[in-house]
Amino acid sequence: MQDRKSLESLFQLVHVLKRQLHDNIEQLDLDIAPMHVRVLKIISKKAPCTAIDIANFLNRDKAQVTRLLNTLITQELIVKEPNPEDKRSQCLRLTEKSQLIMGGSIQLIKKFINK
Repeated sequence: MQDRKSLESLFQLVHVLKRQLHDNIEQLDLDIAPMHVRVLKIISKKAPCTAIDIANFLNRDKAQVTRLLNTLITQELIVKEPNPEDKRSQCLRLTEKSQLIMGGSIQLIKKFINK
């Protein structure tokens, strides 16, 4: 019984933390979902970064990642560039606009972690 209560408490804690993180990201007024911010963070940390890299990191299928990336491309937050190592793929790069967003989101995440 005690293990069940502990597990339920852990699930509640994770849910509260996730909800607060989403609320903090929404405060940035970006008009994108937290998953988009996560993709931007992956692209900023991994260079060069391809769509397959993101799909593997997030453990999502390519179609889901493509939809996420298309939204970011439409909003001019990322651009695709030819991959110098593999002509069949394209590298993803943050734009100046998204780099500013990442700066703001990093500050929010630091405040969240300290809290």
